[in-house]
Amino acid sequence: MNKKYLSTLLLTAYFATFLRFYLNNNFVVSLLGSFLYGFFVSRTISKSKREILLIGFCSCFTSFSGLVHVLYQFIIQGYYLKLFLYLNVIVILNLIIMYIGFQLSRKIT
Repeated sequence: MNKKYLSTLLLTAYFATFLRFYLNNNFVVSLLGSFLYGFFVSRTISKSKREILLIGFCSCFTSFSGLVHVLYQFIIQGYYLKLFLYLNVIVILNLIIMYIGFQLSRKIT
């Protein structure tokens, strides 16, 4: 692998992780990450740039472990209805927001 590519990927992942830590809200991070993912998927960009944006940024920014942690907190607190509602709302909203990001990106180009 190219050193420039790898260093860019690592810096992008670091920035995404820092931004996630700064925002500290799983719901907002999840929706923003879905929007950006849909936006980046729609763009015509090189394979390396796509990997850096989708793997380096979006994956580190929206980490699945953050969602699992929130759901686990609902379970240990006994909020099963809240768990069910949150899980369904987050999945449906993420799909809608990702579609909006995809369509917006298409309109821009």
